[in-house]
Amino acid sequence: MKRREFIGGAAALGLLQTQGGGEQSVAAAEAGPLPADRDADPLRLTLSRVDIALVCSHFDESLRFYHELLGLEIAQDLRIPDEVARGAELAPRGFRHVRLRAGDTLIKLMDIASPPARRSHQFAAGVRWLTFFVKDVQKSYEQLQAKGVRFLTAPVAAPDAAGIVCALDPDGVLIELVQLHASDAG
Repeated sequence: MKRREFIGGAAALGLLQTQGGGEQSVAAAEAGPLPADRDADPLRLTLSRVDIALVCSHFDESLRFYHELLGLEIAQDLRIPDEVARGAELAPRGFRHVRLRAGDTLIKLMDIASPPARRSHQFAAGVRWLTFFVKDVQKSYEQLQAKGVRFLTAPVAAPDAAGIVCALDPDGVLIELVQLHASDAG
């Protein structure tokens, strides 16, 4: 894990430049290039992934949940200064930003002063859930339950999956574990 100071506006867009001249950016090292002919794409994406940021009401609980319980690796731990947070309208003031690796995706946890209250567990607009595709949903369920993750139900089958099970993160975001049918995996 590396802790760094923010060094440019690109970090807010998942294109963090790292200190030390020859080192590749985290984003470039994690995802391959997109096809060269992207002129019809209005965004003109340079990476084939999208990173997800979560504002945490209780940062330490969220970091423990994603890192210790789910086992996601910490890719970066950095500080976004006030002028960048306000300048890009990311947040009202600077914040700590911990990026956790989930396959090719980065889940970015925001530790901000005066965080908002936890959301309700009611169905609501906005990001509702994160889906993690697992090899064996029953085994993942059992192992995570033994570590203290509280699930809403036991795994169930679905038309498009061999098994699905859901838990809630500390802020009420649904964490969905999906095992694809053997013919769909791969």
